[in-house]
Amino acid sequence: MVSFKSAVAAVLAFCAAGLVMSSTALKAADFTAEQIEEGQKFIVNNALFILFHESGHMLVSELGLPVLGREEDAVDALSSVMLLESEDEELRAAMQDAADGWFLIDEAKGEGPQESDFLDTHGLDRQRAYSLVCMMAGADEEHFKTFIDSLDFPAERREECAGEYAKTRDSWFGLLEQHQDEAKKSKFTVTYEPANNPDLQPFADLLQEAQVLEAIEATYGEGYDIPDGIKVTGKTCGTENAFWQEGTREITYCYEMAAYHAALMVNYFTNQNAPADASTEQEEASTPEADANANTVKLKLKD
Repeated sequence: MVSFKSAVAAVLAFCAAGLVMSSTALKAADFTAEQIEEGQKFIVNNALFILFHESGHMLVSELGLPVLGREEDAVDALSSVMLLESEDEELRAAMQDAADGWFLIDEAKGEGPQESDFLDTHGLDRQRAYSLVCMMAGADEEHFKTFIDSLDFPAERREECAGEYAKTRDSWFGLLEQHQDEAKKSKFTVTYEPANNPDLQPFADLLQEAQVLEAIEATYGEGYDIPDGIKVTGKTCGTENAFWQEGTREITYCYEMAAYHAALMVNYFTNQNAPADASTEQEEASTPEADANANTVKLKLKD
């Protein structure tokens, strides 16, 4: 669980200038305008990918779609296809931040995968990241070339990704086509609940300003045979999560998830801004008391 009293409180600088709690030494001035803008986009774009992922569960449930294999992998693929095939350039761009999100989460787990990770319904974080990269390479390698090249993604794997993406796209679109109706309009209820937490409210405001929940209604509210009444809700949950509830027909995005992604970026930028010898000094100065007060998310800089 991310500590709101330490690094997470500082990431409020990403949401509104000067909104930094006195309990942290970090200030908005510690980040450049470019970093603040990048952090905001990172939060929003990861929220978009997660919401499209959860809407994949919604489609499987509402339309009775067959799933061969793990559903989590299947809806990761569907969310990738929907974003990459979108005519909205901002949705396509969200894929890069989503991949970076999984890379950063993986790097935050310095001890590596645990036994429970192999038992989970989701793939490993780094696997999910590279799966998104493969989707980007398969969909439009030239458009995402700079990003993919930065990862030293092998040329032979890129060739395989082209076929894999085409097969995934055609399979999902073939399933969805059976449930499409151009005249159909489905009523969605979009709600941003008050966070009731001063540390989380700026994240709720950021997401609402970016209209991330509305993106699901804009994508599936017309042209699909989905019964009225789907709810898409942003709220405080007490944990970093997002989920689809079949019983209540509701997609929920927890504001804590946005805070978590913001904390990842704060640590990443802090590492970027640190002097070259800072890591050595930090190791020498490390004490059990300091470790106890440290932010729970710690990232390594990529080589």
